[in-house]
Amino acid sequence: MMRAACLSPLFLLAACSGGGDAQAGSSSAAKVEAAAEPEDTSVACALAGAKTFGRTCTRELSRDDVGEVWIVRHPDGGFRRFVLIDGGTRIATADGDKEVATERIGGELEVRVEGDRYRFPAAPEATIPPKTNASGS
Repeated sequence: MMRAACLSPLFLLAACSGGGDAQAGSSSAAKVEAAAEPEDTSVACALAGAKTFGRTCTRELSRDDVGEVWIVRHPDGGFRRFVLIDGGTRIATADGDKEVATERIGGELEVRVEGDRYRFPAAPEATIPPKTNASGS
């Protein structure tokens, strides 16, 4: 059985790029150079009940028939596999046998499995428009 925790914010997986057209050659070259830079794959983690986080874990992305899979590698050679489900609104361990808990902390989403904790960038929280009084009073 796959246990999953609902995630209210969606993970940010794609980098934002400045729109517009590149009129100057230097502007175009800067975009190509920026695209060639490797993505930061480090992940803040606190393993085996550690109280403090360090950017000592790394993340690999792949896809399978269930959805997007994240492999988070630990510095000791261990790893944990997560699968994003329901369009990225929920996360579960790919093995499905470990309970996942999540909590938004500022601009990050903390994911907890057993004694391990990971922090991933999270999408900004949606702004909910204020309710209006339909009766007009």
